[in-house]
Amino acid sequence: MKLLMVICPPDRVEGVREVIRGHGVHAYSELESVTGEGETGLKLGTHVWPERSALLFTAVSDQKGKDLAAALREFRSGLYPGEGLKIFSLPVEEEI
Repeated sequence: MKLLMVICPPDRVEGVREVIRGHGVHAYSELESVTGEGETGLKLGTHVWPERSALLFTAVSDQKGKDLAAALREFRSGLYPGEGLKIFSLPVEEEI
């Protein structure tokens, strides 16, 4: 299994949800306001660096993870320059 994590601008969350759901994934989690620093700069939710990001994640089969990551990369290609959208894939074991 894979854990796919997507960090994106808050105004792109609905588009990411559509990609996830469009691949038959109906189990995911979402954190609507995360802070940090990345390639697009600081997003700390402060007066100086007011932006924030969103984080969506889901655990899927290896093949579904590959397919979904490819679809998310295609979605990312339609974003404006400077809009950050990162996709991370990590191995995960399901606990029973």
